[in-house]
Amino acid sequence: MERTQQIKQFIEEQFLVEFGTDVTAQDDLFKTGVIDSFGYIQLMKFLEEEFALQIDDEDILTNVLVSLEAIDGFVASKLVGTR
Repeated sequence: MERTQQIKQFIEEQFLVEFGTDVTAQDDLFKTGVIDSFGYIQLMKFLEEEFALQIDDEDILTNVLVSLEAIDGFVASKLVGTR
């Protein structure tokens, strides 16, 4: 499964939303009420495990990722950095 699709599927299943119907890939997931701070931590944990990423506190605090596009871009940049 493609990276973007994996992230999208996790968010849809974990937070019970549907992209294209409830939210778009560009929507702020905090402002739309999809995720809260606890959900954000769950999402970061998923990204670490699914993509074998090292996400540190600085990443979480300085790169608050609010949309599917931003999250996907962050994962892509971290993966490039690991290769």
